[in-house]
Amino acid sequence: MAQNRKRAFEGLYSQLEETDGHAVLFSARGEPSVIFEMANPVQQLCTDSEQYLRFQDVLSNLVQTLGEGYALQKQDIFCKQAYHRDVPEDAEFLTRSYFRYFEGREFTEIRTYLVITQEAQSGQFVQYDPKKWAEFHAKVSKAEDILSEKHIRHRRLEKEEMDEYCHRFMAFRFRHGPFSMTNFKASDEYLKVGGRVVRSYPLVDIDEINLPSRIRPYTQANVNGYGIATDLFSFLTSVPHADCVVYNQVVQIPGQRKLLRKLQAKAKRHGSMPDPSNRIAKADIEEVLEKLAVDSSLLVYANFNILVSCPADKVTPVTSYLETKLYGCGIMPSRTAYNQLELFTDSFPGNAYAFNPDYDLFLTLSDAALCFFFKEHLKESEDTPLTTYYTDRQGLPVCIDITGKEGKVKMTDNANFFCIGPSGSGKSFHMEKNRTKWEQAAAKFSVV
Repeated sequence: MAQNRKRAFEGLYSQLEETDGHAVLFSARGEPSVIFEMANPVQQLCTDSEQYLRFQDVLSNLVQTLGEGYALQKQDIFCKQAYHRDVPEDAEFLTRSYFRYFEGREFTEIRTYLVITQEAQSGQFVQYDPKKWAEFHAKVSKAEDILSEKHIRHRRLEKEEMDEYCHRFMAFRFRHGPFSMTNFKASDEYLKVGGRVVRSYPLVDIDEINLPSRIRPYTQANVNGYGIATDLFSFLTSVPHADCVVYNQVVQIPGQRKLLRKLQAKAKRHGSMPDPSNRIAKADIEEVLEKLAVDSSLLVYANFNILVSCPADKVTPVTSYLETKLYGCGIMPSRTAYNQLELFTDSFPGNAYAFNPDYDLFLTLSDAALCFFFKEHLKESEDTPLTTYYTDRQGLPVCIDITGKEGKVKMTDNANFFCIGPSGSGKSFHMEKNRTKWEQAAAKFSVV
């Protein structure tokens, strides 16, 4: 009798529906998910370690609010885009010429999505439970309130946006504009998608966990001899030869009492065998139990996975780059990631509970797991009526308020500055243009 061949991408989701004005994505196991598009609150190279700690507190608050039976999935997408700006036809000639100069310039865009998933009951059939359904919507509303209270930009995706997001993830095409699907060919090393390859780099091998003994939400980087705070994974914005990078971060919150009993029993077993390795293991478990009791932290199952799209002949330099950068953070990525197709399908949005607990998830404290979450965004134009453009580190024009007091975010109530340069460099033209803008914005100023 002929058997139907199982297709890897069939049955990833069971339904995408809109209830009470909100879109909900259901996985094949019946786990409901809601997707938010958000912006990481920490600006890259801001050098302020307090901003990383504050966002760490927000993530910890989200995990504590969701509680047992929920998963928090965060996906940061680093995609190459072509610069384009719509300039009005009635704009000045120099303005149109200025932006035309940057037209089509390649840059890296960061898009961030936050997915909240409720665990389904383990069983053959998924039954509707009105209490759990109401609890799911209540937890999502609380999470949204936390993001709003902390002034983190976010919005809930609608049904059409969720559908496009899932299809773009399958095609691994996040560049603006139309996209198309193509054939997949899976191997032990990567997935071949048309003329490109997509490879997964799990950060942790549970058989040999090579992670730093102590970790913070940020790391110290030396710039011109000065130590500045930066994200652990800030290098993901500049992966060579890659046209798209997706950093998938998953934290599952299991039942705490059952895990605590397991840890206590494991500590007793280690204590019954008096040799150095067992004494060290017992001390580590007791330290974790003490931290859980004192700091009200949570035990979580975590998975961190970097998916990279690049040409087939550039896999080796991309792998060397990532391993070198991760080694600088004290992380040795898994070298036994032969289940490339499984890792790819498990990384789909809303599939946080699809990972195999035997070899894809590792148990740790929630505070430690959240340190591995990406927290940065790139420099953006300021909201100000005084539009003065300068180029950022990627060579793209960004608008800044040079006065510091006319924009939406006011840094001072008094600004004094001067323009210096050699003869013929455009000092008079620059100041005259700024003076015209200040007059149009009704700003108070004086020129000496």
